[in-house]
Amino acid sequence: MQPRPPPSRAVSDPDTAVRPDRRIAVLKPTGVVDERITHALQLMESSIWAFHGTTHVTWRMASVDSADVLVFHEGDTDERIAQWKSQNKPVVEIAVQSRLDSDTPNLLVYPFRATQVLVLLERLETQLTSGLEGLVPDESTLALASTDQDPWTFVEGLRTLRTLQNSEAWLVGREARTPILWVRGDAATYAAEPVTVQAIRRGALNPSRLTLEKGSAPIGGQAPRSGMELSWFTGYFASGHLAPSLTISTSYRMSSWPNFGLIRPSPSQMRVVAALAAAAADLSEIIRRAGVTADEAARTLNALYACGMLVRVSPSEPGSAASAGARRRAASEPRAGLAKLLANVRKHLGLGARS
Repeated sequence: MQPRPPPSRAVSDPDTAVRPDRRIAVLKPTGVVDERITHALQLMESSIWAFHGTTHVTWRMASVDSADVLVFHEGDTDERIAQWKSQNKPVVEIAVQSRLDSDTPNLLVYPFRATQVLVLLERLETQLTSGLEGLVPDESTLALASTDQDPWTFVEGLRTLRTLQNSEAWLVGREARTPILWVRGDAATYAAEPVTVQAIRRGALNPSRLTLEKGSAPIGGQAPRSGMELSWFTGYFASGHLAPSLTISTSYRMSSWPNFGLIRPSPSQMRVVAALAAAAADLSEIIRRAGVTADEAARTLNALYACGMLVRVSPSEPGSAASAGARRRAASEPRAGLAKLLANVRKHLGLGARS
């Protein structure tokens, strides 16, 4: 009697049997290219082969015509890349030097580690399943989410982290199953993919929707960024009303200047900060002195509060704009006062005199 053959792997391993296939194409540039580009594309192919069968889906190399994802060097001018992007299909760009400001959702900077490719493959699967909207919600999605969740939970969490000063720990923010944000335990540093950074700066990402949990430092090669940037924009876009810890009738002053080189403030934000630089003021005084709307004034105060740069001032404190004399002077010369304030801001930023 001959021995019975072993059962088929496809039958005995149901996870393997139902694991879907995804196809990925690596577009290699023609002509003489930088040796690093060739090595980077080869490393990408080798990593995909090495992770075969270890991810939630089975990734296979394929031709450009049959692929789900296209990988190419950032300087490649092949016309098929533009066609691919026009169809809103996922792409992976390979670079040989760091790019801090980029709208590219999936970027690998050579030399990269195989673990970075693994993180990228998991993110690509999420994008293929639900589209980029799963990572960066549009304004309508953001509005719906805000009605059910406290918009200040994330901001207050960052403020708490700053008091703990635990620079050894990391928190990971996940959208569904996908990690998209890493925050160091002292809130002084964060990391995210360029598309997530841009969404935070535009207010297109609602951080209250993220699931925050203890984790490890990012391994995807994301460049570290200032935690003040994260605090400023999440505080600014949290609400058009003052944060729960702030009150309309209380006067505030700044304890330090924001890093405007990083924030790139709007004119209304500059005017609010300039008004507070001259003297402490409450919300109504800031609106009048800076010549901005209530929404602009409240949001900028919220941003300063989120960064820990706002200090409550008692009516008797020297320099407070709550005194009647300060209010009369500000009301009698509003335009001259504002021009002086803006000139001081320009001097502080090293912008020179206005021509």
